[in-house]
Amino acid sequence: MAKILDIDPVSGMVETFDQDKMTGKIAVKKIQEVDTLFNSNANERKAAGQGWKGEFHKVASVPLVVVEMWREELKAEGRSNPDPFAKENKMWLVAKLNSRDFQKLRTKEGMI
Repeated sequence: MAKILDIDPVSGMVETFDQDKMTGKIAVKKIQEVDTLFNSNANERKAAGQGWKGEFHKVASVPLVVVEMWREELKAEGRSNPDPFAKENKMWLVAKLNSRDFQKLRTKEGMI
């Protein structure tokens, strides 16, 4: 049975610890309910204008659990800085946000 290690009251992210009794392998998992954020993103996307005039546009809202997933992915790739929002990872992040796999994160239509 998994044990809860931490609950973030702001994000709602829950971190659990579990050990397989047969193999001894340890698993730490982070779970976050994201449906509310995805619904909010969809509403913002519908309300956002089609154009890209002006200087700044909010293009996405990313839940912490996805940021953590991306951080682990960058570590696995051997990046010197695993922060998905770091300047050196800008093109990687833009590709993620433009990907259909992460369209529920978007708050504005179009390519970044």
